[in-house]
Formats: sequence, structure tokens, C-alpha cells
Amino acid sequence: MDRNTPIYVSLIGTNSHQIKIPAGQGSFSIGRIGMDKKKVDVLVDENAVINWDAFNIFYTPHGQQNPHLYPYGNWPRFFYYWGNDQGFIEWSKKRVIEDFSWRPTQAICLDLSHAQIHNFSIKADEHPIILDLSHPDDENKKALYSLHLAGHIEHFEIITTAPYPHIRIEPTTNQDPMISAYHLPVMKNLAAITSLDLTVKPLGQAFDCGSLLQFPNLKNLNLTGNITNTTSLKQLQRLERIGIRYAVNLEGFPALNTWENLTSFIGWNIDEKIGKRLNAELKHLAKEKQLDYSSVSKLRSSIWFTNEYGIPFENWESCNAKIAIKAYKFALKEISKAKTKQDVEEVIIELVAMVNTLPNIETVEREDIGLAIQQLVEASTLDIDQETVNTWFDEIRDF
Repeated sequence: MDRNTPIYVSLIGTNSHQIKIPAGQGSFSIGRIGMDKKKVDVLVDENAVINWDAFNIFYTPHGQQNPHLYPYGNWPRFFYYWGNDQGFIEWSKKRVIEDFSWRPTQAICLDLSHAQIHNFSIKADEHPIILDLSHPDDENKKALYSLHLAGHIEHFEIITTAPYPHIRIEPTTNQDPMISAYHLPVMKNLAAITSLDLTVKPLGQAFDCGSLLQFPNLKNLNLTGNITNTTSLKQLQRLERIGIRYAVNLEGFPALNTWENLTSFIGWNIDEKIGKRLNAELKHLAKEKQLDYSSVSKLRSSIWFTNEYGIPFENWESCNAKIAIKAYKFALKEISKAKTKQDVEEVIIELVAMVNTLPNIETVEREDIGLAIQQLVEASTLDIDQETVNTWFDEIRDF
């Protein structure tokens, strides 16, 4: 495949799409009509039947040198697909796919038992999704290695028999960190899993670790983002490897010697207060027994998290966003130095007064401003109740 020359691919008919793939790109994205065509390689009606065999003629440089190893091509290595055609499952039975990320727009019942997809990712929106992961009868077949469930997790139903793939879960959560914590729904057919990665946003609705107790056999656990009720993790006594990343608050996190079988602990970009304690415990543990790679590093303050991940204005129209983000960062810097409640009030008033001058503030953007004020006050070392903050906000805003 000549990466410098446009080529045709017969996705929904003969030469239906012309594409030009930059050198080194190993992925191919099929978006649905209506999406930004600059962000995907091709656009196709979401209910169109895709001719997946159209990719049989495409090779990576390695594939071109060894075509006998890849009778059905070996490019793309990674797929991103928005649509409802399930033909890629049948195609994968003869042609291994490294990664396939799928976002259907209707109810789906999918048999993955014989799919040769190494890493499969699927996102549920408002429709139910049933996945059959039953192990293939032929032990020589390459079973699914990793399953990534994203979106509204309560819409998934998993049918499976052992052995389980590595499970990754990324639920849709609320951006408001003050809302009650998110609980993972009961996933009874996954109760015996031994390895789980779970990801939520670093700032936003916290994930309640207590909902992980439905997986009592966990040996490997990676948690990324804002988590709470970490004390409950002590009940997962079979844990051997733990990773905690981008966690702004680890209050109540158990001592590392809680887990008798622990052989690896990684804490990265985590709450600096608890992080210091965990670092000391890890050094002590390393003297008592042999550990695999372990580390506690990049200890962060709450202000760092707010500055890196908590700016609510990033989705605004470009001109307003640039002004608001700059003002927010300045306000955050000033509030971190505030000595009195009046100092904080003055910073909040100045920020809201600036927002008053911005044109065309939409309803959703008004909510972002309220969230920004809330985050700024929380970054202060002072104890200021929400009612007081709301009073400052209401007195000065004119939107």
C-alpha cells in the first residue's frame, strides 16, 4: 500500500471511499454520517452493511514482506467503528484483529466466542448490549484477551464461561465531584474475574470502591481517577498487584501490609498527603519481601489536579474559552495564597465580573461557571460553606 497516493476501498460498494493514510498510521476509523469528517478516515451510514473483506488487500510493511503469513492482509491493526454492522466478527475468525473499538447506536447481541480480536472495546449509550464471551471449543484459537466496557455499564449483560478475559471498565460519570459517588452495577457473571482496570475522571463524580467487593477473587487491580471509600479495599484479600493513578483524595487507604500476597504497588500522580505515607510503607515492605516493580511517584496537591483536569471552560467557544481559562488559572493562583475569607471573596467577585463581560453565555456554560467557583473555593485552605459561596456568586453575576 502506497501511503503517498490516494487509494480506494470498497466498504459499501465498488471503490466507495477514497482514502489517503499517512505513513506510520496503523489504525482505521469508520465514523457515522454527521460526525466531523476531519476526525475519522471515512464516513458511512450507521446502518450500512460493511464489506470487511475490502481490507484483505492491505498490508503493513512487515506484511508486504511476508504475505504468506497474512492471506487476508494485516492492515489496519486497529479499528474504530461507529455503526451497527456486526460483520467484523465473522471476518475476525479468519483474520486476527489486534484492537477493535466499537460504538453501536442500537441494541446489540454479540457472540464473541470465536472472534479473534485481541483487545475489544465497546461503549453502551442508551441501548442494551449482550455479549457472549463463552470460550471457543478449539483451544488453539486465539480467544479474546481484553474486554473494555465503557459508557452506561448497567446496560451490559455478559454471558461467559471461564477463563475470563482481562476486564477494563470505564463508566460514564457526572462531572460534578459533589454528587454522590458512582457505584458499579452488580455484574453477576463476572464475579470470578481476577484482573480489573477501572477508570473514571480525575476530577468529577467519585467512584465508590465498595462496589468492587462483588469481585472477591481479584488479584490484579488498577484504579485511575477520583475514588472514594478506599477503606473497603482491605476486604479484597487476594490482591497481589495494585495500581492507583490520578487519585486526588486517598483518605482511608489501607496500609500496604494489609494484603499478605501483595507483590507490586504503583502510585502515580496521587494525593500527596497519603502518597507520602504509602511511599514510606512501600520502602518498608521492600525490606521484608521481594517485590516486582513498585513505585510511588508524582505526588500531587489538590490544586495541581484542579489546574490540570478541573477547568470547566475547555468546551466553550474558542474566544470565550481562552479568556475564561486564563482568568480561572489566575484566580486559582490567588486563592491558593488567600489568608482570609475576604481574600477568597474578592477573587471570586473578580472572576464572575469578568464572565459578566463575555458575550452569549449559554445555559450549560452558566453551570460550568458555578462548578468553577465551587472548585476554586475547595482549593482554598479556608473552610467556607457552600451557602456563603452561592451568595457571593448570586450578588455579582448578571446571567
